Amino acid sequence: MPSSARANPGNREYRCSSGRIRVAVQTAEQWHSLAVCLGRPELAYKGAWEAVRDSPPDGDVAQVIEEMFAEDPADVWARRLEGHGVPFELAN
Repeated sequence: MPSSARANPGNREYRCSSGRIRVAVQTAEQWHSLAVCLGRPELAYKGAWEAVRDSPPDGDVAQVIEEMFAEDPADVWARRLEGHGVPFELAN
């Protein structure tokens, strides 16, 4: 992920039930893929990416995502994210 990328709910690190994962969403398509991967397609309404991109990295949307990631280990999320084409990396 480019270091110049602005932190927001789609571009930050999340704690999983074991390990951590960093998502690096940069487009509306990637945001849609993340929402579907999380089982929350309603988060990908028209204009959602623009709103999320400008949201604080620890705001309401991020809290919803935090709860989702906390349910499973990072390696499980890595497989899901990869399957949906969401850019990510396992964090240390």
